[in-house]
Amino acid sequence: MENEISTGQYAKKWGLIYGLVTLVIALVPLILEVQAQWTGFLLIAVAIFCYVMATKEFKRDNGGYMTFGEGFRICITAALIAGVLRSVVNYIYVKVIDPGVTDRIAQAMQDAWREQGMSEEQIEQMSGFSSGFSNPEIGLIVGIILVLLGGLIWGSIVSAINKNEAEEF
Repeated sequence: MENEISTGQYAKKWGLIYGLVTLVIALVPLILEVQAQWTGFLLIAVAIFCYVMATKEFKRDNGGYMTFGEGFRICITAALIAGVLRSVVNYIYVKVIDPGVTDRIAQAMQDAWREQGMSEEQIEQMSGFSSGFSNPEIGLIVGIILVLLGGLIWGSIVSAINKNEAEEF
């Protein structure tokens, strides 16, 4: 192909869209101080949607062709962009804008465990286990890693489904 297009422009565009949409989905419960179990499913749905749209757009602009590697490269780069964007903004929110949010979330979790009938000893154990995850620095790293892991899994599936490799003559 003499006029080969770059996967980078599609990864950047859809990585930013993915990052901004999931940032809103992740920050709204923090700002409203609610625990929303549905956000996990919504974050996955947005990721898959963005991967599908990015690979379809690339394939369309590339004459209907896309290798698995090109699709995977688009998806994993978009995941990296989204993960860094979302995790850095979340870190700034938790560390600078509202440093008390993690304590309020921990207290809400303890209250929920009490309502479920857990003993104080069990609550203390669970609090000790979950306290490491409330550290903003660990949250920054874990957030990026989780989005990349999702990008590996969902990006592989989307790329395998959307690939259409040109025949070699």
